[in-house]
Amino acid sequence: MTPREIEAFRTGYAAWFARAKPALDERRWKDAFAGFPAQKHSAIPFAAPIKSLREIRLGLLTTAGLYLKDEQQPFDAANVEGDASYRELPLALPRDRLGIAHDHYDHAAAEQDLNAVYPIERLRELVGAGELGELAPVAISTSGYCTRLDTIAEETAPRIAARMKALGVDAVLHLPV
Repeated sequence: MTPREIEAFRTGYAAWFARAKPALDERRWKDAFAGFPAQKHSAIPFAAPIKSLREIRLGLLTTAGLYLKDEQQPFDAANVEGDASYRELPLALPRDRLGIAHDHYDHAAAEQDLNAVYPIERLRELVGAGELGELAPVAISTSGYCTRLDTIAEETAPRIAARMKALGVDAVLHLPV
């Protein structure tokens, strides 16, 4: 985004938040997000693959609000503006050590089968079958609810991208929840 686009978004966001705060406080999501200032992108965020799926290291990014129960602070699900932070989830850890801290989606499918929001088992099957090269050793989790899009764009997303790059990731599977 250009500086002008960022400033226009911040101005629009501030006006929206002032109007929406009572509805956010009362958890009336439909009312709160009416008129939310959507960003307009001038380019499609797509890059042509340089390797086949069988050769890539895949990173996983989920917005399901997953965190390690005994080691990490849960996402601040009660915050009316959301939580712009992220958590790293080592793939080697047992799944029963993961918790969900995200109040803005129905957890029924995730509780029945965590692969609905964190498809590690399915991805491991693809690696085992030779259809996918390998998985990065950690996945990244965010809370998909955050109204502070400027913070996401300027801080969180660049940090996640840098971490994925440091992990040697060739492509990212993003699971928006």
